[in-house]
Amino acid sequence: MKGEWKSLIKNKASLTGLIAVLFIPILYCGTFLWAFWDPYSETDNLSVAVVNHDEAADINGTQLNFGNEIIGQLEQNENFGWEFVSEEEAMEGLQDRRYFMMVEIPSDFSNNAATAFSTDSSQPTLRYMPHESLNFLVSTIERSGVEKLQQEVSSTLTSSYLKTLAETMTQTSNGMTTASESTTQLADNIARMQDTYNISVQSNPNLAANQKEQLTSSFSAINDGANSLATSLSDGSEQLQNINLTQGNLDMIASPVKINTDKFTSVPNYGHGFAPFTLSLGLFIGAMLISIVFPVRKPVIKPKSSFEWFISKFSIIAVAASIQGIIAAVFLLSVLDLEVGNIGYFLLFTVFSSLVFVTLIQLAVSLLGEKGRFIIILLLILQITSSGGTFPVEMIPAILQEISAFLPMTYSISGFRALVANSNYDLMWLNIGLLSIFAFISILGTFIHLTIKYNRNKDKDDHWEVSSKNFV
Repeated sequence: MKGEWKSLIKNKASLTGLIAVLFIPILYCGTFLWAFWDPYSETDNLSVAVVNHDEAADINGTQLNFGNEIIGQLEQNENFGWEFVSEEEAMEGLQDRRYFMMVEIPSDFSNNAATAFSTDSSQPTLRYMPHESLNFLVSTIERSGVEKLQQEVSSTLTSSYLKTLAETMTQTSNGMTTASESTTQLADNIARMQDTYNISVQSNPNLAANQKEQLTSSFSAINDGANSLATSLSDGSEQLQNINLTQGNLDMIASPVKINTDKFTSVPNYGHGFAPFTLSLGLFIGAMLISIVFPVRKPVIKPKSSFEWFISKFSIIAVAASIQGIIAAVFLLSVLDLEVGNIGYFLLFTVFSSLVFVTLIQLAVSLLGEKGRFIIILLLILQITSSGGTFPVEMIPAILQEISAFLPMTYSISGFRALVANSNYDLMWLNIGLLSIFAFISILGTFIHLTIKYNRNKDKDDHWEVSSKNFV
């Protein structure tokens, strides 16, 4: 046992590698938890387009525009990065993947809200358009945010309805009070008329003309009181007739706003939502294993040229990576019934992504040997946290957002999202172009490295097939 420990201590490379491996769990766990510790606090970085088409409507004699009130509420709302734009700008932003969703306030929103007490009430509706293929997980976050917005707008409308109802009841009450006063006046006038008549008859039966005049005056007062009573009762009745409290009206007052979901892109379920991430992750890990089971840099026999050395290695790992990609794609399509826009493009992109990953790993291992695999593990950890596979890039720490642009899985995930339950082929080709940069740099770097090594060792003996110690 002592011999093993002494050998380990003397072998600096092995000792360094062992110590480095000890930190792998904390690197993975720590980085993962750091990136996703509280992503919901970063939802204000998610850009959401808001389109307001609402037109003012008359509500109980007052011109109100609830669309403007909603905009005012959203300006104070920090749940998302609300951007108030035209419908054309919103649709372009969804197409260009700048917006995660759109909320539209229709032109008849206030007008429908004004019908709460009418016989033909119509519930105001907000239009919600999520971009699910951009990030399926964030669409669930947005849905929760839209439901909260619905509650806030509903609260605003309910307050307005209650205010309208209170004002109507006040006007009705005033009308009834006036009617009551008119009734009292009518009774008083009748009493005065009776008193006048009695006094006139008893005191002077011959004053018929004077009596007639007094009676006429009294009846005029009675008529005025009756008219005032009728008017007051009519006003109160009219106010009450304008208040329709059928079950439909009550339902609308209780839940004033409904949400109409019109998906810009649709993802059927969580499996489709996370397939781009898990497939990219699987292909990358598969490429790592290829580099472990097959020596990607040490030649079996002395090559005749650096190009022969490179192509002999690359041809094998390229075939292996391609088969690996095909197997993964066929499994997802046939066994899990993954829905894709175009099967041929999906196979192409899967194989291409696998090739890119394996060329990148070949470069790292060719340059650094076993240390290169440690770098690849670090790269894998960064990609799990920073490539937007789970939470969107906008919801992770700023430094990881900057790193994301330099990670190949960022573009493989984006490309797969363009194909899974979607048909954005322009985006797929864009990501193929970006991944090609990684592949070009990796292939060129590996070839240059092998060329330097070959030129340095080409005149040495032919003892290349035995682990190539003299060569590497």
